[in-house]
Amino acid sequence: MIKQSDSLEFLKTIGEYENDIIYSDPPYALGSEIIIRADGMVDYKKANDFMNKWEMPTGDYWNAWFKEAYRTLKHGGYCIMFGMDRQLLLFKYYANLAGFTEQQSLYWYFISNFPKATDLSKQIDKNAGAERNRIKVQEAAKDSVYGDYNGEIDDNNAITDLAKKYNGYKYSIAPLKQTNETVMVFQKPYKTGSALHDTLAYENGDDTCGCFALDIDGNRVGTETLPAQKRGASQTTEFQSGGFTEEREGRYPSQTFCNSNTAEVLDKQSGISKGSDTPRKRNGISPLFGMPNDNTPEYADKGGCSKILHKCDFQDDEHDIYFYQPKVSKSERNAGCDGEAKQYSHDGRDKEIENPYQRNKSVSVNIHPTLKPIALNYRILKLFKTPNDQRICYPFAGSGSEIIGGIKAGFNNWTGCELNQEYIDIANARIEYWTNKFDEESKKNIQQKLDL
Repeated sequence: MIKQSDSLEFLKTIGEYENDIIYSDPPYALGSEIIIRADGMVDYKKANDFMNKWEMPTGDYWNAWFKEAYRTLKHGGYCIMFGMDRQLLLFKYYANLAGFTEQQSLYWYFISNFPKATDLSKQIDKNAGAERNRIKVQEAAKDSVYGDYNGEIDDNNAITDLAKKYNGYKYSIAPLKQTNETVMVFQKPYKTGSALHDTLAYENGDDTCGCFALDIDGNRVGTETLPAQKRGASQTTEFQSGGFTEEREGRYPSQTFCNSNTAEVLDKQSGISKGSDTPRKRNGISPLFGMPNDNTPEYADKGGCSKILHKCDFQDDEHDIYFYQPKVSKSERNAGCDGEAKQYSHDGRDKEIENPYQRNKSVSVNIHPTLKPIALNYRILKLFKTPNDQRICYPFAGSGSEIIGGIKAGFNNWTGCELNQEYIDIANARIEYWTNKFDEESKKNIQQKLDL
């Protein structure tokens, strides 16, 4: 169940070695600048978030938080956290200070975000007292660029000479288009210093450690040599060379996750390789007996650059790469939720802003502004799922997307907390809906196998 609690206080209630994994999407503090204090510790210059949705923790808070997270994890356990590149220093600093070892990060790649920048030229005119002409959007827009916004905005015609000089220049703490988020992976050191010996200790009854190897073969990326309807982590392809038959299970999992819309655009940019379905020999030797490469059938080089990436899609996804919806479709956001729909902004701000894609005009029952796709959480957590019963903790539960993805990945022993009771109510409704849906899908799959 989700408990209404501060994250740090919640972790303090958990005993030593109780958690296998801590999985969280904490506040990013995007409105803050990270500094090094006079005492050498990392902190925020002013702890705040650009959305003003959450009370922002200080560096001292995160120092205590990571110590508690470390204490509750088993030896070898993982602390996995979403973050934005320019704000990662603070998390990494205090994680390492607490004793964690930083592992390979994972990356969620999307293309439909929009930069949040201030127009220098407009500010120069404003500072000089030169008012630009106002245009009515509903009359000026000939397409869907401005969505359903009905109002006035400044035109782009600079007035003063200085404004004309800097026309088109923008500034902010993040003026460029954000195309990815980082998923940091911190690991508590093994008890024995070895994944092998910790696993053996666990199998012999030591419940302070466990198996923390990644399920690589269970998460391989489907290849172009398999029919589309048969692709998946468990699918294999056979080939023969010199009378020897071997099965391969697709490409080795990558660090990057995206949805199919993003993958399609990437492939258009990279171009599509025709490739070959037969292994090429070098000096008369088949690559089968060396390291697998893109010329062997199971790694056939057909397709674009996205062929190595994890695709994170549900069949009913409605992602649209042309609008500000890089994270969650409307159907996924509201599935299972009852109650009155309220107005909210995708980026969390209450006031309307000049970028027409981000105007505060969205209406939804689920008003949490920073949802992560369920399919993304599922694919990430599936990497960390072992055959054992694992206890996973969600210290920033939000409206439940991380928990739902974990349930789909097989993490049924979970606990979590959230400060906002409204988000908890939404999360509980969503968790019930998606759990029932997963159960129905499972029963359907079992029945199909029985029918065969």
